[in-house]
Amino acid sequence: MKKLELYTGTEQGKPAIGIRLGGEASIQDLLDLWQPLCDDSELFKSYAAGNHATCRGCLHNCCQTAYVIPDLISFKKMAAHLHLTYKEFLSADFFDAEKLEAGIVRMKPNPCIFLQDNICSIYPLRSLICRFYICCQLMGDCEQLIYSICWSGSAATQLFAEQEGLINSKGSGALSSFDLMFKRLMEEYRFDPRVQLFLQANDYYDIPLSAFTAADI
Repeated sequence: MKKLELYTGTEQGKPAIGIRLGGEASIQDLLDLWQPLCDDSELFKSYAAGNHATCRGCLHNCCQTAYVIPDLISFKKMAAHLHLTYKEFLSADFFDAEKLEAGIVRMKPNPCIFLQDNICSIYPLRSLICRFYICCQLMGDCEQLIYSICWSGSAATQLFAEQEGLINSKGSGALSSFDLMFKRLMEEYRFDPRVQLFLQANDYYDIPLSAFTAADI
């Protein structure tokens, strides 16, 4: 068996994607396996044209409104790509000023600051939450795996920004119900050892996928 492979099945009567972990693999291995799904028009995609299309140029894409707190590796790569310090990058030019004031590292939405002509201008560097979302049904274990990876990465960004004195974790200002939900999630993940993996890593290759699964999927 390969160290990592995708398979299709059904979840609650709908076509769904699953993952089998058969050996040592990293988050980068999963990303490499996942990327072709974006261009797979045979998959059933909830918001794709006719439910079968590539993700490129999707007119219903979440890039328009998504609540994106980038994972730490993506955050650092985007800053380097723009030749900015972390403090410069973490400014109102790229992040939602109101959320920053409240202590939340949310990228500028409506649409995403990096969406140009309906195409992501930093596609190879985009955050994990963007990479993994393809509006397809996922098998339960696969969905939980993706969820854990993305939230660990986002929580690492929050923690890093606090440790570097870039944001005030307590913050101030009005918080929406969505903001409060994200705050609670961040607190849940704050002391998760998997968050430390992101804080210590230089790249996705450095983070073992097995850390996010109690057993093989």
